[in-house]
Amino acid sequence: MNFQQLEYIVALERHRNFVAAANACFVSQPTLSAMVKKLEEELNIAIIKRGVHPLTFTAAGEQLLLQAKRILAEQHLMRELSKEIAGAITGEIRLSVIPSLAATVIPPLVQHIEASGHDLRVYISEMPTEKALHALLNGLVDMAVLATRSDEQHFCSWPLFEEEIVAYVSPLEKMPKGKYIQPDHLDQSQQWFLSEEHCFRDQALEICSRNSGLNGKVHYNAGSILSLVQLVDYNGGITLIPSAATAFLSKEQKSNIREFAPPAPTRLVQLTTLADYPRKKIVAYLSELMCR
Repeated sequence: MNFQQLEYIVALERHRNFVAAANACFVSQPTLSAMVKKLEEELNIAIIKRGVHPLTFTAAGEQLLLQAKRILAEQHLMRELSKEIAGAITGEIRLSVIPSLAATVIPPLVQHIEASGHDLRVYISEMPTEKALHALLNGLVDMAVLATRSDEQHFCSWPLFEEEIVAYVSPLEKMPKGKYIQPDHLDQSQQWFLSEEHCFRDQALEICSRNSGLNGKVHYNAGSILSLVQLVDYNGGITLIPSAATAFLSKEQKSNIREFAPPAPTRLVQLTTLADYPRKKIVAYLSELMCR
């Protein structure tokens, strides 16, 4: 048994196809099949159900798959620990960012990394919170930029910054005049929200007393902050957006922003890793870049 064989069965679970898994592992399909078969013979366990489509693992195979992920994750941590001991800002880092933060966090981060003198390669993916936490636990990403608190038993989080939440209000809505509004000024029957996989939806609902919003004929769960803004522009109503997103609005759209009276609602943006993630120097380095 070797790490390569474990990587092959993890690739099979990810791609559910021998050819696709082989391509992802940069080997031929016969080579991957033979190595998986050899692992089955060594363990005296059938890992894959033969002749079943799509590709399916046996019950024993599912247990082995879980252990394989743990072993590969520990192997990855061992390599990362060696780099931490060496003290260099080098290697590869896999970073996920929640969609509601990506547009504001990622562009300047990419600029800073590209301009640095470090030999560090960062692979960035957008993932909703639950998917990002699952990816952390399964060793698919090293760090995640989130805006929710995580289980301290399994994760460790480093605060980056607090972001204010503001209302984007159609000019057709009747709102009190003045600089600030209160949450109870929002007509809860005219609000648009992100879909349930986005943590910002829960944060917006908390401000709006957990009311699910629109009473109209159409109920739309948006996938991006831009979609929310455009929904209000075309159809009226109200939505809540992170204050950083206002940088991408036109002058006319910015006139639709209403701030909440102090203490304004905010969300804490954090960089999250597994509790035992060893590369603290990289965490500190990327945290510093994202706080600039």
